[in-house]
Amino acid sequence: MQIAVTIALTVIYIGLSLMLGGVHSNNGPWWFFLPCIVTVCAYCVAAMIIARLPLPWVNEQGYNSPPRHVHLSWRAAVRLPAYAPFMLILWHFLSIMRMHFDIDWVLYCVITLALGTMTIVALRRWREIRLLRSGEVAMAYIDSRENTAEWSDDRIFYHFRTASGADVSGRAFYVGYNVLEGSIIPVFYDANNPIDHVVACASWFEAD
Repeated sequence: MQIAVTIALTVIYIGLSLMLGGVHSNNGPWWFFLPCIVTVCAYCVAAMIIARLPLPWVNEQGYNSPPRHVHLSWRAAVRLPAYAPFMLILWHFLSIMRMHFDIDWVLYCVITLALGTMTIVALRRWREIRLLRSGEVAMAYIDSRENTAEWSDDRIFYHFRTASGADVSGRAFYVGYNVLEGSIIPVFYDANNPIDHVVACASWFEAD
């Protein structure tokens, strides 16, 4: 369901940018500003939806034994599509440059960089899925929360104890979750290497 919502919102946001003329060079600077406006509006809509979503681990009876069912979180489903219109800006910017310069080599570099970035993101997301699906579960205590004007997703500092009695501390961004200092939150960790863990609020995914 979440993936379907993500695809639908992505199509809507890109469709709005195209319909409003956000990729036409004869439309003045609006080829840049229209996708930005759509992105800002989409992000505001996502923020309003996220503010009404409950924390998924509150009132939970517990997680199933591994392997668990892992799915995209509703927060990620409404936030990720907001960045889609930026792809139109990049594409149109490269198109304008190609009309005036021989930049095929730049295009190849951009494609290579994009593929490299996608690979890194995919590996990180696969790590999250692996830990949520097969990792051990502990409850982490949030020691402090860092709030800065520069970040929309501020950091939390936490610690937890594994089933074997090892104490582990870490820090992470809370991606759309309003978690408070002094609260507890699930963390999924590798029993053989507890340093390899992901706290529930820092993941794009949720486990059942």
